[in-house]
Amino acid sequence: MLTKTSDGVAKGPRLKKALAGVIGGSMDRRTFLKRSGVTAGGAAVASVMPLGMVKEAKAAMAKEMKKIKSVCTHCAVGCTVIAEVDNGVWVGQEPGFDSPINLGAHCAKGAAVREHAHNERRLRYPMKLSGGKWVKLSWDQAINEIGDKMLEIRKS
Repeated sequence: MLTKTSDGVAKGPRLKKALAGVIGGSMDRRTFLKRSGVTAGGAAVASVMPLGMVKEAKAAMAKEMKKIKSVCTHCAVGCTVIAEVDNGVWVGQEPGFDSPINLGAHCAKGAAVREHAHNERRLRYPMKLSGGKWVKLSWDQAINEIGDKMLEIRKS
């Protein structure tokens, strides 16, 4: 059985109790000397530091990104995607806000369009399933095998 131990009303000023040893209230001689020593030491260290050690941070000028309009390839809707390109590398993307199709929105698939070309887990070379394991093929071998299989299907 649950019983109520408190009526939810503070018995006294909690802040005053918490700060009793810090601000006002009673402080013994030992605590006073410790805090005075720490304060004096901090002031001494701060006075020795040269003013040139702390410098104002300067904001770097942002590079102008080249923006290229493209179409999302994940489905047949054809939403507009604006690719942000820096030195020939697709570094970011935005939805096409002036597009009548997607009205400035991305679906989850559309937001991941860039990952096709830049994900570290993407395929970089042809592979073939052989004996239950994936085997790396050369491009020429893959093209020849696919071509031969397509001709075989076409003849039958």
